[in-house]
Amino acid sequence: MDEVRFKTAQVYDFENGNPLIPTVEKYARYKQNPNGTYKIKSSLDDNCRKLWHSCVITWNGNVVPCCFDKDAKYVMGNVQQNNFESIWNNDAYKNFRQSLFASRKSIDICTNCTEGAQVWA
Repeated sequence: MDEVRFKTAQVYDFENGNPLIPTVEKYARYKQNPNGTYKIKSSLDDNCRKLWHSCVITWNGNVVPCCFDKDAKYVMGNVQQNNFESIWNNDAYKNFRQSLFASRKSIDICTNCTEGAQVWA
């Protein structure tokens, strides 16, 4: 073995704390605010390269923007009903991409995303 690397963990419901958040800040993706709540350390720039080079197709054919849409909340289409190219270029996808440019922080699946974040401790 030449190298061991530690990746910070993604934690659901991190805002009010979670026992899975490491107490050593170097290993945590989140930082505690003075009022006791938590936030992601990295800034969320209003861009995401994943939306132009990858997506996720669920077990039932739904196309969602990325792996952070674990509950398939943002379905762009279904490959059992339409071909992938038409889904990739449809209005739903275009609108989702535009909303990310406007305010990535306002999209719930993006708020805990690692895109552009420092995840390696």
